[in-house]
Amino acid sequence: MGTELTTIETHAAGDLTVDVISNEPPARGRKSRLVFGAVALAAVAGVAGWQAPRVVDELTRPPYLGVDAATVAADLGCAGYTQAAKHTDAVYTYRDQGTCTINGVVVTITTFDKATDGETFAAVMEAVVPVLHPTWRGATYAAGEGWNVADARNLTPEIAELAVQRLGTGATHVIPPGAAA
Repeated sequence: MGTELTTIETHAAGDLTVDVISNEPPARGRKSRLVFGAVALAAVAGVAGWQAPRVVDELTRPPYLGVDAATVAADLGCAGYTQAAKHTDAVYTYRDQGTCTINGVVVTITTFDKATDGETFAAVMEAVVPVLHPTWRGATYAAGEGWNVADARNLTPEIAELAVQRLGTGATHVIPPGAAA
């Protein structure tokens, strides 16, 4: 009969204890566990590396970029939200648009998938409002990355300021730029 080496290893996991009986020398069992651990760690690191850009994007994405107008309306405490009919993207593109009431004033909420879409929308507003209402001074709207809120009738600064305050982001913008209320 040859000489056989029997090794008994005890492994504990929580309340469970297991004895493993092996005819292999202890060093070989440790080497296997080390290789298995390295492979598992590499797999976890690979998944983390693959998912990290998505997680970073979610953490750094402005809270209203790419959301529906109903979400902004809810955060504003807007009453009676109604989604607007979709328009063609001939002049500007937006994700969603609707109206609701804040403190008795009807506002239009527009949301965007890309920051550049919001900038284009603002440029159109700033070009069109002075043409349609040449006597207005101090017409004001609120905007942030991914959203725009404007008094649907008179572009009052009070509503724009309230929108920025309630959403905790963005700024008010006066049309024409530099005009005081």
